[in-house]
Amino acid sequence: MIVEEMNILTTVFLRYDMEKIYYPNSVLLTKPISNFYRSPDMSDVVDFTIDASTSVKNVAALKKAIQTVSKFLSY
Repeated sequence: MIVEEMNILTTVFLRYDMEKIYYPNSVLLTKPISNFYRSPDMSDVVDFTIDASTSVKNVAALKKAIQTVSKFLSY
């Protein structure tokens, strides 16, 4: 089956014969689910500018904060 739609309370699957099957998410929570067709790895880029008068100390603090957030988001 293919996931067609995900909602707060239900998930809609599309079967091979195009039948839509509605499952409550509370039921899916208790079932093992296999994903044979995973999406490719995805990434995002954020460009920003730092003023030339920014101190080295502030640049280092910013770099450390970005690395900390980056580690958190990669999980």
